Amino acid sequence: MITKFGKRFLTDYIAGNSDFNSKDIALGISSTAATVNDTRLGFEFYRLPVTLSSINIEEVSSVFRYYAIYKATIPQDVSGVVSEIGLYPGTRKSTNFFDSKFVTSFENNGTWFDSIGGNPQLKVNTTSPVFTAQIGETMVQFDVNTSSVKEYTNSIVTLDLSGYSVNDSLSIAYKKIDNNVSKIRVKLYSSDTQYYYADFTPASGSGDRIQSVSMSTVFGNTSVTAPDATSITKVGIEVTAGAGGPATVYFDGLRINDEDTFDPQYGLIARSVLTTPLQKPSGRPVDIEYKLELVF
Repeated sequence: MITKFGKRFLTDYIAGNSDFNSKDIALGISSTAATVNDTRLGFEFYRLPVTLSSINIEEVSSVFRYYAIYKATIPQDVSGVVSEIGLYPGTRKSTNFFDSKFVTSFENNGTWFDSIGGNPQLKVNTTSPVFTAQIGETMVQFDVNTSSVKEYTNSIVTLDLSGYSVNDSLSIAYKKIDNNVSKIRVKLYSSDTQYYYADFTPASGSGDRIQSVSMSTVFGNTSVTAPDATSITKVGIEVTAGAGGPATVYFDGLRINDEDTFDPQYGLIARSVLTTPLQKPSGRPVDIEYKLELVF
């Protein structure tokens, strides 16, 4: 589906005012239905350049349909479940140092530590019983005892939050298998005692989840001594289990979304949700085509 931004951008391109020689395809894991108001994917995890563009014109019962087709190749080392696809311009004229970005993945349990240096378990994709990570082929598994709290932390490349606004958002993707998780808290540390935090309350039921909070919430919740927004060096994930029993949560990804930067020459042109998600394994490249219908 072509977005509102996409309609304006393509009109400007036809008028000769925009550059659309290079294009990118974004891959995501959200299955939320596409709308013309979309400004980003539900949860993007990889972006790749379009290597070939073509057109297709179909006639059925004297009705013509026009399509632009964009081809790209997912590299062999990228794996995950592609549930949504987006189209972006390949270049931008303005510079944005505080763009949407991936904060951390959960594919390696060896980089996550609890307070005594222990690592969480690593859950690998299986076919019987079926267990599928949405990003990559593994997920970090957090196990928490009844009425207890457990936190694991992971050091990251220094992240500067100072340029993000209260309108931007923080999103987390995870898999929930029971109803005993009462709270998930994400902490963004600038030191061992200074951090921002945001709480996520999981909905009942089980399955893959994507939840978001505004950066207003993140910036409004701090440790006693406020952190340094320009120097976030560690991420903490804290899971609280209720009185109903022990809880287990598997984590997929954490990202920041730039929600309010407007660039008339750069944005989400189109977004589509796949009827049948594509499960991309590691070890081999996969060619994909994005077929975009143009209505005149």
